[in-house]
Amino acid sequence: MTTSQATPSTARPLLIAGVCLAWLLCAFAPLLKYLSHPKAAAAMAIGVLGIALGMYWLQRLNRTQRQIHFAWFLLLFALFTTAFAVLHPRSLTHPAGRSSDREDALQIELTAVTHHQYPYDFRTFLGNKPTPLPGALWLAFPFFAVGHVAWQNLFWLALFSLFTLRFFRNRATALLWLAVFLLLSPANFNDFISGGDYLTNFFYIAIAVCLFIHSLDRPLTLCIPTAIFLGLTLSSRIVFVVILIPLLALALQRTSRSRALLLFAIALATAAAITLPVFTPHPLHRLLLQLSQGSDKLRFIPAALHPQQTLPLLAMLIACVCFFVRMDLPRLFLAFSISSFVMLAPFVVTVAMHTGNLSNFSYLALSTLSFSLWALSRYEFMAKVDGLSEH
Repeated sequence: MTTSQATPSTARPLLIAGVCLAWLLCAFAPLLKYLSHPKAAAAMAIGVLGIALGMYWLQRLNRTQRQIHFAWFLLLFALFTTAFAVLHPRSLTHPAGRSSDREDALQIELTAVTHHQYPYDFRTFLGNKPTPLPGALWLAFPFFAVGHVAWQNLFWLALFSLFTLRFFRNRATALLWLAVFLLLSPANFNDFISGGDYLTNFFYIAIAVCLFIHSLDRPLTLCIPTAIFLGLTLSSRIVFVVILIPLLALALQRTSRSRALLLFAIALATAAAITLPVFTPHPLHRLLLQLSQGSDKLRFIPAALHPQQTLPLLAMLIACVCFFVRMDLPRLFLAFSISSFVMLAPFVVTVAMHTGNLSNFSYLALSTLSFSLWALSRYEFMAKVDGLSEH
């Protein structure tokens, strides 16, 4: 057996283990919160076994090059819609210790903006200052205008489901990803049905990046709108800025340098035009204050390390590796997963170690979702190679 033949058999178990670990990172905290330790351990074991069996079934199906029926996606979306309709009203009752205030953050910010007030002077029902940046407000406003800001979750889930069909080669892979990391992931599912926008932020940044990449070889009349949309989504949460580095590396490999820089300038100008006016009359000062309000989460990291500066810098340096490798969309998500993990994991782990609070593990959803997109894309590619070799 040659090395090239042995590599897939070695990599496949690693990919399965990586997908299981990505699911566990977002699943174990809510399971431990709501279940006894033995029941939580049993639930995690069942989940890992189910994912492994699902990926084994996926490999066999994808090797046949058969596509499952689109009706399965309609059924899954119907399940999400039903769960949202039933459970979202209950989440609005704010039961002690079980609620998320992410929807409330959007509501109070949008209410303040429509009354010409500074949106970051208010607090949610949990006493937290709101964190969504102006881009998230723009994208949520149409739903706020009709009285239900949480409805944006259903809208962006529908579009993101279409994105997965474009991203993966096989419908079965897309369906497995949506089921495992959205429906069967307690933290992500709770954020979705409670009206939170953290998951939705990832949905529309992924869609924006995909549209931007696929427009690179199209006329400028199509490229510019995708660059504007990218800039709008970038202004939702500051962590997404790091995705620009692998995206730039990919763009420079797909199109001319002048065209890539022009489109990036449009995206950044759009983000600035959307963001800075909200923070007037002192936009830079107020923006920096807003971005630094989460610095208390870094309090358990030694101050001598200056984590507020060094962690983003380290993440950006890691992302710069993309300029030295052949890039594609799955590798872009892999780069973003690693970079975002470098920024988010230190405070998540240190807070958990010092306080026992595991709820911050939900912040790693951006990293785990991105990693799993890459891992399952790579996994189905191996199945395709196996299928071709058999024929």
